[in-house]
Amino acid sequence: MDQAIHRSESEIIAIHTLQRQEMEIYVAKKQFEELHKELTARRQQLISSPRVEKQEIMDATKAERFKTMEEHRIPINELEQKLETNFKHGLSSDEAQVRLFKNGLNTLTQKKVVPWFVKLFHELTSVFAILMWTGALLCFIVYGVAPADPSNLYLGIVLAVVVSFTGVLAYFQNEKSEALMEAFKNFIPPETQVLRDGFQQRLPAKDLVVGDIVVVELGKRIPADIRILESHGMKVDNSSLTGESLLLPRTHECTHPDNPLETRNLAFFGTLCKEGSCKGVVVFTGDNTVIGQIAGLAATGDSAGCAILVGIGFLIFGLTTGYDAITSVLFGIGIIIAFVPEGLLATVTVALSLTAKKLAAKKVSSKKFGGSRNSWFNFMHLLRQDRNLNIKQNDKSVKGQNRQKYGKLHKFEYDLEEKGFQELLQCATICSEAVFEPNIPQEKIAAINSDVGLNEAQKKFKIKKVTNEWNDNYQKLLWLDKPTIGDASESALIKFIQPIQDVLQVRGEKKIALDNFGRQAKMPFNSTNKYAFIIVEDKTQDSDYCILTKGAPERIWDLCDKVRVKGVSVNKDRSWDSKFNQINLQYGKNGERVLGFAKLHLPRSVYPLGFQFNLDQFNFPFDKQNFIGLISLIDPPKDAVPDAVIKCKTAGIKVIMVTGDQPVTAAAIAKQCNIITEKTVNEIAEEEGITFEEAMHRSNAIVIHGDMITRMAIDDEGKLESDKGKLLSEWLDKSQIVFARTSPAQKLIIVEGCQKKGHLVAVTGDGVNDSPAIKKADIGISMGISGSDVAKDAADMVLLNDDFSSIVLGIEEGRKIFDNLKRTISFVLCGNIAEILPFLIMIAVQIPLPLTVIQVLCVDLGTALMPSTAFVYEEAELDVMTRKPRNRNERLVRPKLVFYNYALQGFMQFMGAFLCYYITLIDYGFTVDGLFNMQTLTGLPPQDFDVYDPQDIFLGNSILRDQYYQNPLPDFCDSYYSSGFGTIDFLYSKNARADLRMTYISCDPINKRWQPSIPWGECKINEISTLYNKPICYTTEATTHAQSSYYYGVVILQVANYFSLKTHKTSIIFSGYQNPMMFFGFFTQAAIVICLIYIVPVNLALQYRLVKFEHFGFAAVPFGVMMILYSEFRKYMIRNVKNTDGIPNWWVRCMLL
Repeated sequence: MDQAIHRSESEIIAIHTLQRQEMEIYVAKKQFEELHKELTARRQQLISSPRVEKQEIMDATKAERFKTMEEHRIPINELEQKLETNFKHGLSSDEAQVRLFKNGLNTLTQKKVVPWFVKLFHELTSVFAILMWTGALLCFIVYGVAPADPSNLYLGIVLAVVVSFTGVLAYFQNEKSEALMEAFKNFIPPETQVLRDGFQQRLPAKDLVVGDIVVVELGKRIPADIRILESHGMKVDNSSLTGESLLLPRTHECTHPDNPLETRNLAFFGTLCKEGSCKGVVVFTGDNTVIGQIAGLAATGDSAGCAILVGIGFLIFGLTTGYDAITSVLFGIGIIIAFVPEGLLATVTVALSLTAKKLAAKKVSSKKFGGSRNSWFNFMHLLRQDRNLNIKQNDKSVKGQNRQKYGKLHKFEYDLEEKGFQELLQCATICSEAVFEPNIPQEKIAAINSDVGLNEAQKKFKIKKVTNEWNDNYQKLLWLDKPTIGDASESALIKFIQPIQDVLQVRGEKKIALDNFGRQAKMPFNSTNKYAFIIVEDKTQDSDYCILTKGAPERIWDLCDKVRVKGVSVNKDRSWDSKFNQINLQYGKNGERVLGFAKLHLPRSVYPLGFQFNLDQFNFPFDKQNFIGLISLIDPPKDAVPDAVIKCKTAGIKVIMVTGDQPVTAAAIAKQCNIITEKTVNEIAEEEGITFEEAMHRSNAIVIHGDMITRMAIDDEGKLESDKGKLLSEWLDKSQIVFARTSPAQKLIIVEGCQKKGHLVAVTGDGVNDSPAIKKADIGISMGISGSDVAKDAADMVLLNDDFSSIVLGIEEGRKIFDNLKRTISFVLCGNIAEILPFLIMIAVQIPLPLTVIQVLCVDLGTALMPSTAFVYEEAELDVMTRKPRNRNERLVRPKLVFYNYALQGFMQFMGAFLCYYITLIDYGFTVDGLFNMQTLTGLPPQDFDVYDPQDIFLGNSILRDQYYQNPLPDFCDSYYSSGFGTIDFLYSKNARADLRMTYISCDPINKRWQPSIPWGECKINEISTLYNKPICYTTEATTHAQSSYYYGVVILQVANYFSLKTHKTSIIFSGYQNPMMFFGFFTQAAIVICLIYIVPVNLALQYRLVKFEHFGFAAVPFGVMMILYSEFRKYMIRNVKNTDGIPNWWVRCMLL
């Protein structure tokens, strides 16, 4: 009864697992969605579109070739003759070179690229660029209306130059980014396994020619159009070609002679092998492939809106408060320019480009270039990884002394003459498909071909030299050190076996049986069955065939009812179960990967020679095998992994190991890598003889078997959605977690469970079975070396060296760039206040404008650009990897950052610069109360030769005097005399020569004399203007000097602001000053200021003046000191104020940017 219940439960689990596999397929099917849409449209065009022109008819004829092809339907022997190849040994290298020279590389002709001028035009017409062009156009219009003042022309030219410069800069940065992404692809050479000269070898897919024999493995792309010769459960994803996302089986049979796209014996270039493997012959390459023909046929756009609204608002406000139309338009332009951070785009582009280069140097390639994925490293809460990928060296070796390494005289742990050992070696040899690779690694060839310093002749010479050196050195290498083709486990097996017996010879002695389709009777390993087998001809006294099986030890053990002992089969009983469990547990606890091997001789009476095996229906016994033995493999962790895991934990990132290994092995490896640092729940339950549930709360470390996830999923069926996954959630609450013996569907459940808990999840993997979880994760990470094409397509990032520690470097780089971008934005926002408030104050109290529009541009694209960019080069702070991950919903610009930069630091920067402006005007005779409303007061500018005379009843204004004496009226203050009064131009040089004491005047009817309408102070600096040869005091030229002083004050405060933002919460005393770009930024500031002061055409066009030394912004220094001191005080409070009840202190909550 118990057995029946157990069997029923197992069947339910199996059925449920298959259902979850369907979910996996559904998730993985969208990986080519974008390409599919494009190619589907092309295919429809190919089939239905009429051809009119001659060239189009030629293209259509070419495209129709695949409809009339016969390579899929002619017999195999005829195809072999037609292609002039040998299906057993492949082409010779010489013949392949001839065909490659004749037909060209196996690549698609690149589609027409967007011309550079179109890309440049796109950059010059972005939203921000259109704003700037609009401002420039308005300036040119204003100049056309009032040509007497060329300042508007200068401003328009400056705006045009700025937008052009910014657009060109963005264009070149994008070009660099695209080139960088192309360079990343070179790190992942598209290779394929080819049979040439009778040997299986790796070659670049681009070197394939028609007639080549290729081997396509699980997870790889089809390298060309091939006809299937042998298929081992192969299924392909043709969605990129046909639009159908279902997996399609591939066999050697022609199922649709009239429709090549539907027949099962063709696999097409660019499609993916999702299941199984195959051997095939190349029938088309490059543009002649089906996808090449179809592609060949097709070959014959908030803050800106806010700035505009504010600018328009000020334009309307200016018109309604007495300003003339031209001045109001210029004010609107000024507000728009002040609100838009013109240099921020270039800064962010440079930041992301530098980050991508740094990640590339650390062997991390971001497929989606931009801030999103790089900065998401900063938010990562949880990292799920496959143990066999990036934490292990993936250089497995069989546990036991290698015979070639130790020599024949060494006393080995094994006996070569022992019958059981010989059977184990034979089974391991035949069950594995790995082979040695004698050819030079293609990475070396690719490195030479990509060397731009060599011409073609030099490259050929160097390749020949390196190849000869490789061939000479290859013969001297130990078998243990020779490169192989195949997975790491099988490679370890043949490296151990080859010194004992020749691997290829042993395989050649046993002919592989055929199934009912004429294919080789073998089944590759998959994560569902967890075993692989092969049926070979092995004649004994009563048998012609033998099944050889390898796989997970417990899975193989369950398939056996006998055990081979010294060549004799004995029945398996409880004592053997105990021995097996003990030795398997011992290997597992040592962190060794264990493989089990078994065999079964099939009786000749039932399975005579020539019997057709059905691998789908299993028309042969499979669960009555003879257990041969175990082989354990050693794969030590990479040296950097344990420390990298500790860094992740310190950074608040939980590392979860998900593996297909058995639980004891997984736990042992997790302990080696610091993923588990204490006794697990499983160990406590086993040692104390209590249930798993009772031990659940005794430890923070837990190992979960995949079957537990399946049983949980079964138990959750029928429950409310809110009640599902509670057990998984309880497991995930543990700080140290390992999932063992997991299937692809279970990996997907784990990722979904982590995301439901609010974690931002990163998933690493390399195989097809990892792709659903990689795709589902917030950050999908694939391996660059061992990764399948399916996994790489699903991933957001690729580890070019398959090293887990590279992820930690990526996390650190992501956090650093997040901090640096935040500093850059803070720097820009702080400066925006000093640019915007002058316009607001001018409107509010009607004082002369402290900072002109051109000077705003000089700040944004001059003195502020290089210092803001220098933040990108700042190194990470010491605590960057000890912080907890940020909330996934946290934005780069938060309210407290805006408040800090606008209300605090930005306001201090404005006050310091405004003090410089105010002191300069005071020194030139202006007063505080006299400045208010001065912008809108009316007055009568005197003649250039008039001299102010306080004793004169007209104060020296000859125009007013002439009006009175030419037309004397009884009323001395008659309005007739003030009819010529108007507003004074403070923006440009129209009234620069006028003494404002004779301009802003009013009539005193009692004393019958004219007097100043505003109070004036003492002129403390008797300076003559070099431009107008007039005293600067009491003139609009004084406001130009004050504007220059305001600008210089801003520059000084920018330096102070840089130091206040240099660190996150560490004092600048300990931050270090090794950033050369910081000093370069300060140098460019000084150089720009010197140019504005001493180059006369520049300061005339941009409205700058050579001010007195005391007006060089020094009045802003105390405010700069205040900015730094307040920032240091804020950081001190963040570091030292204690938290209460686990809640961060007020300074951390409200003042930590």
